[in-house]
Amino acid sequence: MLSAINLTIFFLWLLSAVIDYSEFCYIWQLKEYRWDRFHDFLTTQQGKTYWVKYRLLWRSTIAFFIFFWPMNDVLTVKYILLLLFAVDLAYNAFKFYGSSLMHPKYTQKAMVIIAAAILFEGLIFVFARDWVLFLVLLIIRFLIITGVIFIINQISNIFKKFLIQKATRKLSEHKNLLVIGITGSYGKSTVKKFLHHILEQKYHVIRTPRNINTEIGVAQFVLSTDLSGVEVFIVEMGAYQIGEIALICQMVKPTIGILTAINEQHLSLFGSIEKTQQAKYELLKSLPADGLAVINFDNDYCREKADKLRCYVVSYGLDADQNPNCLVKDVKSNLNGISFVAEIGAEESEFLTPIVGEHNVMNIAPCLLIGQKIDVPMETMRIAVATLPPSLKIFKYGNSDIIDDSYNSNPDGFKAALEILNKYPTERKRVVVTRGMLELGDESEIIHEKIGEEISVVADELVIITKDFVEPLSRGVAGRFKTVVVCKPDPAELLAYLQGLKDSSAVILLENRIPENVMREIKYEDLS
Repeated sequence: MLSAINLTIFFLWLLSAVIDYSEFCYIWQLKEYRWDRFHDFLTTQQGKTYWVKYRLLWRSTIAFFIFFWPMNDVLTVKYILLLLFAVDLAYNAFKFYGSSLMHPKYTQKAMVIIAAAILFEGLIFVFARDWVLFLVLLIIRFLIITGVIFIINQISNIFKKFLIQKATRKLSEHKNLLVIGITGSYGKSTVKKFLHHILEQKYHVIRTPRNINTEIGVAQFVLSTDLSGVEVFIVEMGAYQIGEIALICQMVKPTIGILTAINEQHLSLFGSIEKTQQAKYELLKSLPADGLAVINFDNDYCREKADKLRCYVVSYGLDADQNPNCLVKDVKSNLNGISFVAEIGAEESEFLTPIVGEHNVMNIAPCLLIGQKIDVPMETMRIAVATLPPSLKIFKYGNSDIIDDSYNSNPDGFKAALEILNKYPTERKRVVVTRGMLELGDESEIIHEKIGEEISVVADELVIITKDFVEPLSRGVAGRFKTVVVCKPDPAELLAYLQGLKDSSAVILLENRIPENVMREIKYEDLS
């Protein structure tokens, strides 16, 4: 009898621990296991309400009262634990049925964190042999996983330094390798993709994959890649703090650097736009005297300190008053692509590309300047631009179209996506689905209100999927053009809403991170 109760408690405890620690790990993983990003999450409405969820408040409150309830009978404690874990099981089953049970991407690091937290909790009980202690452990689970992450991060930092040193040595052996760094508040990944496509017409080129743009990500890529015969290495460089891009530069030693743009993205982490500027300029300041800085001169923060650099500087932009080295003009855009003229020196060249979104001319322009610098013929670049890979996923979902801009979101990127949405006929229902933009600091309210104004001009319906930015976005929309604003924070409800649009010939813009259940549905349709 007692052994059966003990085994049942153990099974239910293990199930509860796996689910709890998976959800907590999911939250930390979203913030890249960084305290600065997690702290910013806690300042949002979503972060504040997270603390009142069942796992963190209601179950903890119940466990707290039971802990202090006078009980001397161990069997009674076991029955209470059975009941508590049974409630846990029912709650988790309900969440699973509603497709709202959260879990991380099961990377090696995530698996180690979850396993270490469960092991730590189990060992505490084994050594203490106190059944009432289970109640305390239920209360402090979030603290346990936070402590585990802290310890693993300290160990990881030592391992990171080793890998970075090893990658630095490997790169130093390739003296003729041209390294091109790309940084900016937005546009990095697109410029990286376009530049790779253009330069590979003449050179053997590699690039950091997907969204790999941190020092450890770059180091791991270098160590896992055969550099034999490689002539050009394109490195995307991201940062949340001053000094992070400098670390990447010390490792890869770029000769050419591109600064795409500087805006309010991650403003809450940097603290000010000036500090963002300082962080992005770390790439350009690392360039040797005979290096080349390629800078967006339409952006004030990019242009402002260009004359302080020791290397040669070339510029690009749409504003002729800034006298850029590559002036982009005569831009025409529709849902079939873009045409534009690039004036470089005294030479004008016309380009056609199937890429949607006229903002992409500013992603192509720096590639032309670098191509010219390393002797890629203009005609070769014109042909390459005509076959550029898409920068944005646009695909069918039933009779509707999905514009998937869920990878990242910043004010300028959001506006660019709205411009694409605006190209669709007004006869079709145009819908924006967004959680808003994170890490904008004190500027968040103003920026979201302005984006709301932009949405009101373009969209028939705005669907907000978290409560954080409902008020400023709604103020921005303010009934100007009869745009309907709805809030659907529940993933299951959002999924049902989108399924209802599937056969309606709507155009749906997904802006910033979208719940996994929705992405699974849409990706399934995309593959079909």
